[in-house]
Amino acid sequence: MPADSKQLQSGSLRDRGITAREWEVLQAVLDHLTNGEIAAALSISVRTVESHVSNLLTKFEVTDRSGLVAAVQANQNAEPVRLEAPPSLLRMASAGEFVGRGPELRQLHNEWGKVQGGAQGLVLISGDAGIGKSRLVAEFARQISVTDDPVVLHGRCDEDVAGPFEALGQALAPYLRACDPGRLAAELGDLAEELSRIVPNSGLRLPRVPVDAMHSDPHFIRSRLFDAVTRVFRQASTSSPVLLVVDDLHWAPEPTLLLLRHLMQRGMLERTLIVCTLRPGYFSDALIDFLGELRRDAMPVQLELGGLHRLEVAQLLGADVGSAVSRDDIFSERLAYDIFSETRGNPLYAGELIRSLGEDNGPRSAGNADVPHGVKDIVAARVRRLRQETQTMLGMAAVLGQAFELSVLQRLAEVDDQTLLEGVEEATQAQLLYDVTGISPGAVERYEFVHAIVRKAIIESVSPARVRRIHAAAAAALEQLFSHALEERADEIARHLVQAGPISDRQNIMRYLTMAGRAALGSSAAEEGLRYLNQAMVIMDTAEASDRAELWFQRGLALRMIGRWPDSVASLRTALNIYAEMGDVRAISRTSCEATHTMFWFFRMKEARDLAAYGLERLGSHEGAERGRLLGALSFAQAWSGEYESSVDNIRRELEIASRLEDTELRGHGLAMRAMQLPAFLEHTEAVAAGYEALEILRHSSDVWTLTSMLGFLNYTLVGLGRLGEARAIGAELAPIAVRVGNYAAQQQHTRMNAMIEFFQNGSPAALERFARKDLAFCHAVGLATPEHSLAWLGLAKFLAGEWEEAKEAYSAALETEAETGMVGWGWSALFELLAYMGDSQAAMSLLEKNRNTFPQLDKANTCGSWVAALTAVEGLVVLGELKQAAELLPAIEQCIERTGVVCIEFRAGRLVKRSAAIAAAAAGDWTRAERYFREALQDAESIPHVVERAHTLRFHGKMLLQSGEKSSSERAKSYLRDARATYMKLTMPRHVAICDLDLEPNQTASRLPGFADTGH
Repeated sequence: MPADSKQLQSGSLRDRGITAREWEVLQAVLDHLTNGEIAAALSISVRTVESHVSNLLTKFEVTDRSGLVAAVQANQNAEPVRLEAPPSLLRMASAGEFVGRGPELRQLHNEWGKVQGGAQGLVLISGDAGIGKSRLVAEFARQISVTDDPVVLHGRCDEDVAGPFEALGQALAPYLRACDPGRLAAELGDLAEELSRIVPNSGLRLPRVPVDAMHSDPHFIRSRLFDAVTRVFRQASTSSPVLLVVDDLHWAPEPTLLLLRHLMQRGMLERTLIVCTLRPGYFSDALIDFLGELRRDAMPVQLELGGLHRLEVAQLLGADVGSAVSRDDIFSERLAYDIFSETRGNPLYAGELIRSLGEDNGPRSAGNADVPHGVKDIVAARVRRLRQETQTMLGMAAVLGQAFELSVLQRLAEVDDQTLLEGVEEATQAQLLYDVTGISPGAVERYEFVHAIVRKAIIESVSPARVRRIHAAAAAALEQLFSHALEERADEIARHLVQAGPISDRQNIMRYLTMAGRAALGSSAAEEGLRYLNQAMVIMDTAEASDRAELWFQRGLALRMIGRWPDSVASLRTALNIYAEMGDVRAISRTSCEATHTMFWFFRMKEARDLAAYGLERLGSHEGAERGRLLGALSFAQAWSGEYESSVDNIRRELEIASRLEDTELRGHGLAMRAMQLPAFLEHTEAVAAGYEALEILRHSSDVWTLTSMLGFLNYTLVGLGRLGEARAIGAELAPIAVRVGNYAAQQQHTRMNAMIEFFQNGSPAALERFARKDLAFCHAVGLATPEHSLAWLGLAKFLAGEWEEAKEAYSAALETEAETGMVGWGWSALFELLAYMGDSQAAMSLLEKNRNTFPQLDKANTCGSWVAALTAVEGLVVLGELKQAAELLPAIEQCIERTGVVCIEFRAGRLVKRSAAIAAAAAGDWTRAERYFREALQDAESIPHVVERAHTLRFHGKMLLQSGEKSSSERAKSYLRDARATYMKLTMPRHVAICDLDLEPNQTASRLPGFADTGH
């Protein structure tokens, strides 16, 4: 226990004078690492660690590590963070009497009650500009702050100027400044560094973890950022319920929407109410998709605000004591009616009009435009009362954005401090601006327009030509002020240059748009990055070759991140062609690697293989990690093209480079490639071993794309080995990461295996069909080139349901769609088996003869397509009575069992490998061997469990016992057949019921000796 627990509980960790390095050591101690492990993790000596630990013990007044942990935990569990309501909301809440909105307030309080009980709530408040959305939320925040002591956070999206996550950064900044750094460090660990991406001026003093920006995976950065923000909200809600207000969601950039969608997932947060205001008619495609996802998953409460009622406008009129209108006029019903008619009950317009009544009898009309003439006139009248210098500065400020930095305005206006301060003070007194400067040491002076409509009205009073010149001057001012951090301000500079139009230099516009796109990708804001890059594409015709190549390359990465695989391939290829013309070897290698990864996920294996080989050739004698990664990429492409020896050799070479360089992350990449390469040959046992070893490395690396890709393969190979519990655990780890980083291929592998496991357990053909159609739609939606599996599952569902013509159509489509990969053999063998059951022996055997070369060869590695062709075709051959040919496949099937360890073929809906072996042995008349395989197959079916395969195994086993001619086995055979029939009946598989009935008929056995002929006729 600490020496002075009371002092620790009331004291603050920030007062103990702990250095940044001591914070890192303290975090490792809290993670229960040994001194040796801490030294290795921080790249310092053990003696240095011991010194830091000794200093920490002294500063916390404890004698050992356990006391240190207890002391920190006591501080973490001390008084909760106290935070006053945001000034922006308080200012709105105190701006005169609040009128109306009774039902909406009651609904908000109802949702708040649920949140106080531990729930997570979401409310969307929509309505026209000035309708009172923000005012309603401000009043609600004021009311709960009086009684409940909540944590209230407020951020606003801006139409013009905003980083990818600026609204949430605004909201979180005050809370982070109020937090004890020790609590944040303990909660976030090395994720604390990610908060600087969203709240760059938070004033935090937390341990920094160096990240190599050139090699950071944007998916990994996004994952860490989302995790860090989620943990902050969870920490905030532990002591007080949280209200997060996001104003003007209709202006939100897509990265903000992705982060909000992450936070709004069910069960993600507790005791948190998220309230968003938005304006209809301004919805981007991203916002429409976002709202669609919410309404399907999060079930938000939706409040749509209309205008105030006439009596409420009269109440608003009467409450405006600042108006110079006489009391007779104030209470005049006619005046209230006129105001109501002209403003349609819009509180902002009505309030502006009421205030104008006491200002030289200002105008009272209001129109239907975005900025109604009445409001425009009101704002113009206010502005005209200001000094000319202030009016000029306000026009410049309006062009800068809804919120702006004083330093930028000062550079743009070219005025001294005195003139600047006089202007903003005058505008503030006129209720046009207000100060939103934070209080942290690193905060910048910022002002904001009181409402977006006020800013728009000011802009519309400035001529378009002058607006363009202000934009150009603003870009120049930003370049001068932030020459040391242009990447951070690139999006802002680019926006001004684009708005300046013809008076801007096109190459400069393209330069900053590309820079802004690259910066957005670095923060995992792929959608925002693509928007900038697409803008640059329009004006790149006069750019230098290197700039054009970089633009195409970054655009290819952005397209891949959002799942547009074909477009990504095309963009990367264009970049590669330009780099090849330039002879830029390093850029060629980088682009080749990225293009290869993209192409093999799009199943263009030959191109993937050629690109990786091309990159390796251009590397010459260079033997660094870059060559290793390209070797791994080449190996993957070779494996799924059916090239076993070369793919295995290239993985070996990558791992040798990793060993020579002592590069652990490269070793993790090589092992991951092995885990993804070996399944091409159905060698699941070795693939899983490599996958687990890679997992221990990749979990701690920045290569999240490879991590999720490998987890997808590990997920399905575990299913193939019958290790469903482990598969579920891997799937649970994979699912949230794959969604966050946009790895749609890995995400699909997970959903497919979930569906297969569900089918194993319930055996429903109808459920399998529903999944197959959903999976096919997903392939088309995100551009994945694996629809043959979807179509094969659809064919199987129809086959089991007895709809064999429909099954034939689906299987034929799957075969036509099948790409030239190591999976060739899956398609034709499925159709062959169906044709056999349909009794079309001529078509079936013709198909087999055409594809006989795909059967596996003995004593060597074979592609997964070859193995599956044998495992599937053997059943069709037996059904057709081609027993000799079926028996000839037995040695290959037995080698498959021995070499791969596979229990079931996961992508063939779990076909049991030993059931195929049993059927082949029975066809050969080897009843003893067949009996053993049937028993083992039945054990596999029951342990998985797999209800359909269990029924199939019993049916064929019963059939074999009847065919063996042993009378002692007759009753057992009928028992198996009746059991199988009952399962088929329960699962609504009428044709399979009929097959069992045929075998159970008396006096039929002799006509079918010695083989399995006529099973499906």
